[in-house]
Amino acid sequence: MAMHRIRIVQVFKATRIIEIEVEAEDQDEAIEVVSSGAIDTPHFDDPHWNTGWDLQNEEVEPA
Repeated sequence: MAMHRIRIVQVFKATRIIEIEVEAEDQDEAIEVVSSGAIDTPHFDDPHWNTGWDLQNEEVEPA
């Protein structure tokens, strides 16, 4: 038997979730303040982010 090189391609969907405190009159205003960019969302590498990964597809093909 001979060795053959193959490529495995995996496609994932990443979901990131964080909960923050926002000072506002009510919840709708808090959502609007964050959505409009009036306050910054936490940095990408903030340790409070929770990330989930879901495998969407996997393909095996010649390399």
